[in-house]
Amino acid sequence: MDIGLSCTVWAGCERAGHLDGIGVYTRSLWQAMENLKQSEAKDITVKPYAFGRNLPQLACGTPKTLSEQFRVQVLLSGVLNRPLPNSADIRRDVRIFHATDHQIPNIAGVPVVATVMDAIPLIHPEWIRQNLKSLKSWLFAKSVQKADHLITISEYSKLDLMEYLGVAPQNISVTPLGVDPVYFERVPLDTRDAVLRKYNLDPGFFLFVGTLQPRKNLPTVLKAFNALPDAVRKAHPLIIVGRDGWANEDLLPELRRLEDRGEGRWLKYLHQSEVFALLQSAGALVFASLYEGFGLPVVEAFAAQCPVIASNTTSVPEVAGDAAWSVDPRNVDNIRAAMLSVLEDAALRSERIQLGLQRAREYTWQACARQTLAVYRDVLTRYEGR
Repeated sequence: MDIGLSCTVWAGCERAGHLDGIGVYTRSLWQAMENLKQSEAKDITVKPYAFGRNLPQLACGTPKTLSEQFRVQVLLSGVLNRPLPNSADIRRDVRIFHATDHQIPNIAGVPVVATVMDAIPLIHPEWIRQNLKSLKSWLFAKSVQKADHLITISEYSKLDLMEYLGVAPQNISVTPLGVDPVYFERVPLDTRDAVLRKYNLDPGFFLFVGTLQPRKNLPTVLKAFNALPDAVRKAHPLIIVGRDGWANEDLLPELRRLEDRGEGRWLKYLHQSEVFALLQSAGALVFASLYEGFGLPVVEAFAAQCPVIASNTTSVPEVAGDAAWSVDPRNVDNIRAAMLSVLEDAALRSERIQLGLQRAREYTWQACARQTLAVYRDVLTRYEGR
C-alpha cells in the first residue's frame, strides 16, 4: 500500500529549527510506521508530500510538491470545488493520502484521510490569528468536509467534530497520540545541573511550556502564581518556556515585571534536551489550558516524572486521568491551591508521580501508527468498493 503523507507543517518546522505539535505528530507517525514496516506491515510504503516550494530534506526524504501555494489551492477547492491540477500524478503514485495537518488537499481519484486535532477555528475563532479569521474558518470547514475520513486524537475532539461540522460518528476515528520514549529517560544529574546553572535556576520551580497564545491561559496562571505567599514565589519561581504567539499585548509587560521581581523567567524557545532537564527539575508543570484536542505536554511530563497541574476541561481529563492535580482553568484560587498542594503534600505528590508514569506508558506512537494503518485499510476497502 503506497501512502501519501502530508509533511507541510513538518517541513516548515524543519526550516524554523523547532517542531510544534503537528510537526511532532507527523514525524513520530512516520517513524512508527517505518518501524511497523519492519514487522507487521511489510506491504506499506510512505511517500512524503507537502505544499510549498524548495522543500527541505526530512528524515522521511524530500517531499514531492502538492502545490506551491496552499492558500490558492484551498480557495479554488473551497469556492470552485477544483481538485489539485496534479491529481493524476498523485493518483499514479499513491493509493491513499493522509493530511496530517489542517492543510487538506483536494485530490481527484485518491481517498483523503485528514487528521483534525480539534475544532478550535470553529468553536473559538477569537483564539486564532485575527487576519481573515472568518474566511479561514469557512475554508477550514469546507476542506475538512471534503475529506473521505477524519482522524482525531481524543473522544472529546470527536464529539466536537460531530457537533460543529456535522460529521457522522462512523466517519471519525480516534487515534490517541504517543509519548516519545526519550521522555522516560532520566537526564544525568550533572547535565541537569548544567542546564539549571545556565539559566540561574534551582530545582522546584513551577514550569509552563507552550506557545504564548490565548487558549494556553498564561495570564490566569500568572494571577494564581502572584497570589501565592511571597516566600513561595521566591523559592519556587514561575519559568515559562514558549515562543511569543499572538494577542499578547497585555501579557508581555506582566512577564517583564515577573522577571524584574526575580520571581520568574521567560526563556522563550529552548532545545528539547534542555526542556527534558527542566521537566525533571520542576516542582510541577502548570498546564491550565482552556482547550486541548489532546494535551500531549501532560503525558510527556508524566513520562519525565514531573507532577502536573492540569485543566479539568475539554480533552485533558480524558488524557490525564487521576494522575494530575485537576483544576478549573478559569479559577485563580483553584490553580493557586493546587500549586500549594503540589509543594506541601509529599505523599500525594509521590503517589501522583507514579500514577502519571503508568499513564504515560499507555500512550505509544506504535499504537497510534497501528490504529492509523487500520483506518487506511478500512477507508480503502470502502472507497474502492464503491
